[in-house]
Amino acid sequence: MIRGFPDGNQDAAQWDVPIQIIRNEVPQALERQLATGISSAIGSRKGLWEVDITSEREANAWDVEIVGPDNFHWARRFSGEDRDVEVISEAIRAAVVDLAA
Repeated sequence: MIRGFPDGNQDAAQWDVPIQIIRNEVPQALERQLATGISSAIGSRKGLWEVDITSEREANAWDVEIVGPDNFHWARRFSGEDRDVEVISEAIRAAVVDLAA
């Protein structure tokens, strides 16, 4: 379950949900699809996961940063054709799987 979307920043801890979208600056038509992909990539892992997605128009890029339990921190810039829901979701999934390894 995702908290903080599309209603802005919400306190995810009070709702006992694991994912909080802090900021989502992707085009509005992709917001929900990207949030769902991120949720799927993180899965049902315990703890609070905070996601910050910013858009850098001059660089034609989206910056994704995730902070999670056990000092998990991951950040990556997606530019050009990599600004794709599947590409981003798979990159996050790989990073989270690496955490468990």
